[in-house]
Amino acid sequence: MRGNVGDKERLNHIKESISHIESFVEGLSYEEYSKNFMMRLALVKLFEIIGETATKLSDELKDEFSDIEWATLKGLRNILVHEYFGIDYKTIWESIQRDIPALKVKIDAILLKYGYNS
Repeated sequence: MRGNVGDKERLNHIKESISHIESFVEGLSYEEYSKNFMMRLALVKLFEIIGETATKLSDELKDEFSDIEWATLKGLRNILVHEYFGIDYKTIWESIQRDIPALKVKIDAILLKYGYNS
């Protein structure tokens, strides 16, 4: 993944992770989610990918689109990776419901603005 991977590819990785999150939880209740350990781990991994990818975006892009909380994405990734026994899965679920749709809209807007749609 290192080397010549640029903002376009990274933004598409974030978009792909969001799409996976959406498809995994489609029709899933909180109760089903909370009882499904593999599902919770898969969703956490996708959040980790989003956070890690966000840290690799260019400073210019992050400055231009400062309405996205890049530091929060990075911070969440760090918590998920380093505090794995203390993950609050209810907070993850709430973030999926509340934050992922808005992030999707913002990432799509960036991709559209720069003609990065794949």
